[in-house]
Amino acid sequence: MLFNNVTRIIKQIFTIDIDENRVFGLDLLRFFAISFVFIGHGLHYLPFSDFLVRFMLDGVTLFFVLSGFLIGGILIKILNENKFDRRVLFNFWIRRWCRTLPAYFLVLSVLVILEVFFTNDSPKSDYAQYFLFIQSFASPHPGFFPEAWSLSVEEWFYLLMPIFLYGLIRVLKLKVKTSILSVIFFVILFVTLFRLYRYSTDIIPHDLRSWDINFRKQVITRLDSLMYGVLGAYIKYYYPRIWNKGKETMLVAGLILIIISHLSFIGIITEARSLYLSVFSFSLMSVGTLFLLPFLSSYTTSHLKIAKPVTYISLISYSMYLVNLSLIQPWIVDRIPGYFNFPIYIFLCLMIPFFIYKYFEIPTTKLRDRLIIRKAV
Repeated sequence: MLFNNVTRIIKQIFTIDIDENRVFGLDLLRFFAISFVFIGHGLHYLPFSDFLVRFMLDGVTLFFVLSGFLIGGILIKILNENKFDRRVLFNFWIRRWCRTLPAYFLVLSVLVILEVFFTNDSPKSDYAQYFLFIQSFASPHPGFFPEAWSLSVEEWFYLLMPIFLYGLIRVLKLKVKTSILSVIFFVILFVTLFRLYRYSTDIIPHDLRSWDINFRKQVITRLDSLMYGVLGAYIKYYYPRIWNKGKETMLVAGLILIIISHLSFIGIITEARSLYLSVFSFSLMSVGTLFLLPFLSSYTTSHLKIAKPVTYISLISYSMYLVNLSLIQPWIVDRIPGYFNFPIYIFLCLMIPFFIYKYFEIPTTKLRDRLIIRKAV
């Protein structure tokens, strides 16, 4: 009896309810994206890390395109089913920010406390800018909480895209379909040309680090990656026949483009001055990821035994992103002597995010139902 009770309690602690409507193909893409991120961040614990890192794809761009596809799809559906007033606008923000901000602010606050009270160094950064997501809008990201740059890109996407659409639909009186397509192409064109301008006249990277901080990790240079995902959502919603035609061919084409993008990157990794690397590498990787989505978004279920672990890791991927580099590594793993740092790191990257997701992310996400504005404003 005691054994059965303990087993039941343990099962309750480590069980996550999985929505039957989840799309396994998109979970699979999210699984690979977070795996490339957190495993890539921990490769320095292994021998031959310089060699192994060459097999790590750009998981962040996978995340960007997938996020643009999912959030763009939600926004497109909302705009086609509701009058686009301020209530709809604010409710969209409430739902997004209740999902992303609580866990981010939790981890950020913990890191600030640890930095201020448990290190001998003076503060490395203006922490307030992290709460406003302006630490890397158009300038290099500070050294503190370095992975937060990608969330800044996401949050500015959540903020700016609905504002652009509101202006076109409510002020200029354009149709919803026209407004969405206009915003997609404007952002993609503007950001690509801005990278070209920066490369040509402003900042030419002299090494990989310069390229990384001036082109890869700034809001103003990366918003287009999410818009490629929105383009996918646009085609799926308005042109479903085109979206569903030749999904397998598009999948193969997408994988080829991603491989070409990766091989081009590792082949010219010492030539960061390359026009391709600074301006067009992000576009090629984003287009390749976009081509995967028609097949993956239709791959709704899987009976493989690996399906449930893939879905679990997909569910906790956001918390894994938040804690793997700046919290788990310096404050836990690096303080443990021995030769097992990498397996310890992997274990902690699965356990800590699991508890954050189940006991913090889920409850705080549910708060949005209480905050939704019911009446027009």
